[in-house]
Amino acid sequence: MHDTGKGRAPVRLASAIGLSLLAACGGDGGSGPDGGDADFSATIEGAEWTAASQSATAAAGPGGTFTIAGGSAESSPRAIIMTLYNIGGPGTYPFGVGPTVAGGIGSVTTGSSSYTTPLSGAAGTVTISSLTSNRIAGTFEFTAGADPVFRHVTDGRFDLPFTASGSIAVPDYAGNLFSGTLNDAPWNAATVVMVAAPASGTLAVGISNLTYQITLILSGWTGTGSYDLGTGVSREMSAMAGSGSTGTWGGSGLSTGTVTVTSASATRVSGSYDVTLMPAGAGATGNLHFVGTFSFGIQP
Repeated sequence: MHDTGKGRAPVRLASAIGLSLLAACGGDGGSGPDGGDADFSATIEGAEWTAASQSATAAAGPGGTFTIAGGSAESSPRAIIMTLYNIGGPGTYPFGVGPTVAGGIGSVTTGSSSYTTPLSGAAGTVTISSLTSNRIAGTFEFTAGADPVFRHVTDGRFDLPFTASGSIAVPDYAGNLFSGTLNDAPWNAATVVMVAAPASGTLAVGISNLTYQITLILSGWTGTGSYDLGTGVSREMSAMAGSGSTGTWGGSGLSTGTVTVTSASATRVSGSYDVTLMPAGAGATGNLHFVGTFSFGIQP
């Protein structure tokens, strides 16, 4: 399981980018390679914010990775930086996820202070309304920072030309999803890592956000169909509390329910789950009931 890191590295990166953006802020009238004006604005903690057009930029990397950034020209300049992963077209994607999930992180920088969305899987959303070969547009909102200091960004919008380094097409195996509810409350993974691909005979996946680190194991792989947990073979799910909490749930004999695989190919496995995990260690109280959908990419 990868350490979520609570956004420590993104904070340092956002601060460095933000400072360079603020230093470059200037007048208006910028335009991109397709001749369109740059537009990037939001509301930060209730105050309107607009990026100076010369500092509002977007860049694309291989596999649908985008960096959208801008700094204001006000007397106390502020910057917003968004890094998006596995964006293949229009749609709504979560903030607070890492590069193994479709979505991204958002940051607000003021001077030397930077606030970044935690890897909660649910720190906000970005809606891509248009994506062409050289321009990206959409809306966004997110909450950055950590308790007790947060920065709320609302009413965000952008319409920017971008330059690309390599193909922006997202391979079918890139980007993962494990989303639904935990005890009837929304729950979304921030990181998904495939430990064993189905071709090995066992599907094993690590799934996490700040609240729980989960391991899903389905042995005796036969492709599409229903896999009942706790059936005498190694088919189980376990969870360990994160973010300073303690407790473990599930595992052998303590996880019940069904994982249903509705599609399976050489590059992707998708389906749904309805699983209950019972307390398995000190600090664990009550059952954890996970219900939702998944889509796991398999890198060739």
